[in-house]
This record gives sequence, structure tokens and C-alpha cells, in this order.
Amino acid sequence: MKRVVIVLGIVVAVLLGAFALIWFVPAVQDRIVQSAMTRQIAKNARAPYLSDDALHILLCGTGSPMPDMTRANACAAVIAGGRVVVIDAGPGAWSRLAAANIPGAKIDTVLLTHLHSDHIGDLGEVATQSWLGGRKVPLDVYGPPAPEPSERTTDAEGEAFGVAGTADVVKGFAEAYNSDAEFRIAQGHELVPAEGARMIGHDVARPGPEEAVTVYDKDGLKISAFLANHDPVEPAYGYRIEYGGRAAVVSGDTARVENMVRFSKGADVLVHEALDRDMVEMLAKALDASGNSRAGTMARQVIAYHTSPVDAAAIAKEAGVPLLVFTHEVPPLRNGLMRRMFMRGVADAHGPGKTILGKDGLLISLPKGSKDIQTKQLF
Repeated sequence: MKRVVIVLGIVVAVLLGAFALIWFVPAVQDRIVQSAMTRQIAKNARAPYLSDDALHILLCGTGSPMPDMTRANACAAVIAGGRVVVIDAGPGAWSRLAAANIPGAKIDTVLLTHLHSDHIGDLGEVATQSWLGGRKVPLDVYGPPAPEPSERTTDAEGEAFGVAGTADVVKGFAEAYNSDAEFRIAQGHELVPAEGARMIGHDVARPGPEEAVTVYDKDGLKISAFLANHDPVEPAYGYRIEYGGRAAVVSGDTARVENMVRFSKGADVLVHEALDRDMVEMLAKALDASGNSRAGTMARQVIAYHTSPVDAAAIAKEAGVPLLVFTHEVPPLRNGLMRRMFMRGVADAHGPGKTILGKDGLLISLPKGSKDIQTKQLF
């Protein structure tokens, strides 16, 4: 017994000594932290999804304009053949891309589904941080043109709303970040070439009702835009992504539309927005009861131009898509009960297919030459 006590005493003394070294000796602290940083950065650089031959879809924003501290707003990143294309850049998108260790130098293109603020709000940060991360060429941004001319609302100065398309929006972001770019160049011009600070916007001409138009085609990665239905947001696009014989579709914001079935056929994955009408009505009633009927009315207004979880599942079934992943989930699903309610009827509507609730950091991988579908939560 005495021997056991002695051994335990020695172990405790060693542990206390090690703790004292770490906690009180700066040189030891520095060495530990430096070693940890070196190992982590090396590990991040070796992430297989950045260099393998699979098609990957990273969810870098699955939230909506309704506040949710656990989610960024709309963002999905396409990773294939060493390239990264970002679809939508809602508020918080860049922090999620950084958390997934996406190298800024690999991002040269952003595609916008439409021009709502929750889909474009972080465009300036994606542009700036990818430039600081090593991008040497201008950032190309593709998206819808301005809405069709109509009777427009004007402000007190007579300036009309609704006249800006993607090219104009990008020009505005470039102007807003103009001084920031100069400060960065002045600080380290040899590390941040001025050409990389540029953002170039491109209006993607509205395709025909049943047509798709190619907006990106490099090194075997092809992405095409087709019309969604987010009326009165006109036009709004969904995107079909193809690489290595695999395909994925990102819906953007939309009510149920036949085009989603049409362009999802043959796809392995459909990443589709979803709004639970009953739960939004509950939220609206709660807002009414609190005396905030204005917010209640606004909550009800969004119902018509989004797709219910069951309708999205029916689209996936009709198109024969094996995996449906929800994104832009409305309302925010704050607990297990709400998530269960959101998924009511989905399994029956999708039939043999699988449906999952998307989260920020979800990586969907489609290996080349295979029918395998892999999912992994990166953070």
C-alpha cells in the first residue's frame, strides 16, 4: 500500500511539474503553440477534397434572413479539379469558407442565384479575402441581369429602384472596397498584385423557359444556369454542376418549379431550399400576439416564393435524385423537435431516396467513376 501511495505521489508531482512548466514558462508555451500551429496548417493544406478527382459541394451557408447564430446565409462552394467556384455569398459566407480551409487562391469565380441581400452580402469579403489569400486574377462574378423594365419605385430624390443587374452590383461592391484595396496594396504590394483586387461582374442573359445556359466551363467542370421561380425576384437562377460523370444541382431560392425536375434528372445530389409553411405561420401568429403584426405579415409574405420540404422531396423523387439536402431552412430549426416537424412527410415524398438537413460545413463528395455519395461534417 505504501508503495502505491509513493507511486501516486510521484505521478502527481510529475503532472504538477508539467503543468507549471506549461503555465508559467513563456518559452515552453511558445514552443507548444508554434508546434500546434505548424501541424494544423500542414494538415489543412493536405485536405484531400482540395486535390482529388471527385466533385465536392461544400455548404458554406445554410441559413436565411431569419436570425440564426449557428448558420451563415446562402453559400455553396463547388470544388473540383483543383478549382473552387462559390455559389452565392450571403453574410458570413467567407468565415465558413475559411473554417473549411478553402484556399482563397483557388477561388476565381462567384455565381449568384439572385440579388437578394442574404445571397450577396458577403461578396466584398469573399473578393477581398480570396485576393489576400493568393488570388492573382480578377474575381469574375456571374448572375442575373436587372429586372425587366416596369413601373419602378423611386426614392425622394427620384432615383429608381430595380435598375441594377449583377454587373452593376459588383461595380458597387468594387467601389465600396476601393480604398481598402489601396491600403492593402500600400502595405504589401509585392504580395497582393493589384490585378487580383478587381471584381468583374457579368450579367447572365435570361435563358429560355426550358433552357440552360453554360456560365462556367474549365478543366472539365461545367456549370449551367436555368430559370427558377422566386417571383417577384426576376430572374432568379438555379445551377446544374457537372464534373467527371457526376452531377449536382443547387436550387437557389424558388417556389416549386418544373425546371427543377427537368434539370435535376440524372443528378446525384439536389441541394434545395426549404420553407415549412405551417411553422412560418406559427411564427407569424406568435409575432402577431406579441404586438408586432408588421413582422408577422412580412413572415407570411415569404411563404409563396419558397418550396416546402415535402414539395422539394417530391421534386427529387420525380427527377430520380438519390440524395436531397436541404439548405436555406426556414424558420431556423433551433432544437430536435423543430427539426422533426420540418421533416414531416419528407421520407414518404422522396420515396427510396435519402434526405438530410444541411448544416454549415457539410461536405458532399461524388467520386469520379462511381455512384458513391459521401457526406462529412467538416466543422
